[in-house]
Amino acid sequence: MILVCFGTRPEVVKLAPVIWELSNRRIPYKLVFTGQHRELFDDVSHLVPPPDYHLNIMKDNQTLCYVLSEIIKEMDKIIRTETPQLIIVQGDTSTVLASALAAFNNRIPIGHVEAGLRTYDLKSPFPEEANRQIVSRIATYNWAPTQHAVDNLKKEGAQNIWMTGNTVIDTCRSFDYPNSYGNKILITLHRRENFGSAMEVMFIQLNQLAEMHPELDFVFPMHPNPQVQKWKHLLAHVSVSGPLSYLDMMKLLSEVKFVITDSGGIQEECAAFRKRVLVCRDTTERPEGIQAGMAKLIGTKITENFAWANEQPEWTGINPYGDGNASQHIVDTITTRNNV
Repeated sequence: MILVCFGTRPEVVKLAPVIWELSNRRIPYKLVFTGQHRELFDDVSHLVPPPDYHLNIMKDNQTLCYVLSEIIKEMDKIIRTETPQLIIVQGDTSTVLASALAAFNNRIPIGHVEAGLRTYDLKSPFPEEANRQIVSRIATYNWAPTQHAVDNLKKEGAQNIWMTGNTVIDTCRSFDYPNSYGNKILITLHRRENFGSAMEVMFIQLNQLAEMHPELDFVFPMHPNPQVQKWKHLLAHVSVSGPLSYLDMMKLLSEVKFVITDSGGIQEECAAFRKRVLVCRDTTERPEGIQAGMAKLIGTKITENFAWANEQPEWTGINPYGDGNASQHIVDTITTRNNV
């Protein structure tokens, strides 16, 4: 039996096709939801079966140490009860690190979906960069989405590496949204590294650009974090809303002209929908999009890079994140090595 662990909306989205593939092949599994994104799980819960375990560990003003310790403690109980053959995690969250450490300490093999993404800057993204590096050292299966990720893992001496593509492309292929390039610009800004003056600077630029381009609709589904919300008053000419459901966000992404973001996964979703993206960060663990000409790393310099995306929004290159069959490749490695 396999335990599949997730705690955030992106993890559900990217593990869903792996779960579908396990179901299609009648491979026994159970699901663990840690509750790290408790308020966002309902939004994507239809993508996966109901979790067998719901840890519900979050509380107000929790710290990273509290989250890690609670998940490790609860996962230790589950592992001792279920004695799984394998634990699958995805990405770089506290759920991923805690679940992997609990598995490692119980000598249970770990499968890491989306392994090998790196900035090699432990401060950006924080704490995600450290989480990824630690899990790669203890994983039994390192499922890398791209050749660049494979190269990172080999350089670090990681073992058991397979290039699979990114599972989010599998998920996006399951949506039936026609792709178009309208007058909307999608904005998502919420990363911890941009809190404070960087966020203020970007919000001022966005408002100025929206005022300069009345023919465009700048759409900003704003993250509820107070460190983002505190600058909302600067966006008089921007269409600000609350967070969108995942399906609504993907439908919007299929319609927009291009994207301005500091998010990670949306860079891959932009590739699926062939949209250019301005990445408001100083580093990215997804350089493949930049190399493919789809993404541009701009820090906080939105205004001076705006024309790059606005004048030629449609991207026609080869998707660097795979062909939409990553989940099949992942499960193939499990069945081949373990005769599951």
